[in-house]
Amino acid sequence: MVAALIVGALTAWYLGLRTGIIAAVVTVAALLIANFVPGLSLAVYALVIAWSAAVYFLGAKISKRASGPSWLGVVTGQAKSWVGKLTKRS
Repeated sequence: MVAALIVGALTAWYLGLRTGIIAAVVTVAALLIANFVPGLSLAVYALVIAWSAAVYFLGAKISKRASGPSWLGVVTGQAKSWVGKLTKRS
């Protein structure tokens, strides 16, 4: 379960809280399934390590790309543009 906490925290740090929670829940489910299916635990731990390494090394690039303009900024910019056009006409 410590692996799920680490995966969740690392994912939340780089990709957001919602994505981190989803990654932690998926990791817990995969680890619980791996306890009952013989031979699956090695594959699950390999995927956990691969995901953690990918988020650690590529997370900054992904979060920069994902942090574009928010919908609120777009809406306020459009509203300012419309108000500017209306005030110039009168």
